[in-house]
Amino acid sequence: MTKKSWDSDWIHFSKRARRGIIVLLILFIAIAVAPRLYYNYFYSPPHYDVEVRSLLASTNKADSIEAKVAKVTSRYTQPSALFNPNEYSLEEWMAIGLSEKQAASILKYLKSGAVLKIKSDLKKLYVIDEDLYVLLEPKVALPDSIEKPSYIASSKYSSTKNEKSFEQNQKETVKEELAPISINTATAWDLKKIPGIGPYFAKEIIKVREAYGGIISYDQLFDVYLMDEEKIEAMKPFLILDATDIKRLNINTASEKELRDHPLISYDMAKSIVFFRENHRPYKRIDEVILSPYIDHEKFKALKPYLKVE
Repeated sequence: MTKKSWDSDWIHFSKRARRGIIVLLILFIAIAVAPRLYYNYFYSPPHYDVEVRSLLASTNKADSIEAKVAKVTSRYTQPSALFNPNEYSLEEWMAIGLSEKQAASILKYLKSGAVLKIKSDLKKLYVIDEDLYVLLEPKVALPDSIEKPSYIASSKYSSTKNEKSFEQNQKETVKEELAPISINTATAWDLKKIPGIGPYFAKEIIKVREAYGGIISYDQLFDVYLMDEEKIEAMKPFLILDATDIKRLNINTASEKELRDHPLISYDMAKSIVFFRENHRPYKRIDEVILSPYIDHEKFKALKPYLKVE
C-alpha cells in the first residue's frame, strides 16, 4: 500500500458517517441558536401586578459618619433611653464617659439657675463637643426648638391646658401647626422642623433619599445611622411618602455605573442589564430585567418603582 492510498483510506468517510456528522452539526447549531430566537421572537415576559413591600434595612452608611461615630463611641456611651439633661446626676454623666470634674462642672452650671430648654442648649456646656452632641442628641428628651403656642379662645381648652405639662402642650402645638410634608421633596430646613429630627438626621435622610432616587418605605430610613423605630414612629405624622416624586433610572440609557450606584442594584445586576440591551435589543418593558440571571421576582418587586423604559 502506497502512502497516498493509505492517506486516502484514512480520511475517507462512509455515506452513513457523513450523514451522522451532518445531523450532529444541525443539532449543535439548533441548540446554540434556539434560546436566542426564543427570547427575541417568541418569549413574552408575564405582567406582574406588583405591590412594593417594606425593604430590609441595609447597612450602607457614609464612611465619614461611621468613622466619626466609631471614634466618639470608643470614648463615650450613648444612654439607652431618653434622658433630660437637667435632671441627670453626677454618676449618670460619668456613666456616659465624662470625668468627675467635667460632670461636676455641668451640675454647677445648672445649679446656678440655668435651664436647658432645647436640645442645642447642650452645646452651651463647654465639656460637650460637637461629636459628643451628635451621639447624645437622639436620646435627649428636649424639643428641637420652642415655638410660641397658638392662643385658642376656648374655655374647655383652657381648663385642659392648665392640667397638662408644658412639654405636652408644646408637642400638641407642633402637631397642630406643622402640616405633613413629602419626604422626597422636603429640604433640610423643612425636615429640621419635625420633632426628633435635628441637623444630623435631616442631612442623612436627604443622603438616603438621593441614593435611592426617593424614599418609598419608612424602613429605608434605617439606612441612617442611629435611626431607631421609636424615632421613625414619631416622625410618621409629619411625613408623606409620595411615589410620584421618585427619580427613575432608564434601563435603556443608564450607564453601568449609574445602575451600580443604586443601593438595590449590585455590580452583576448592573452588568447584566447593560449586556442584554447592547447584545440583544433595547428593553420594551421594565419587567424584562427578570431575564437577567441575577434578578429574581423579589428583587424586581423592590426595583420596579425605580426603573423606567423610554
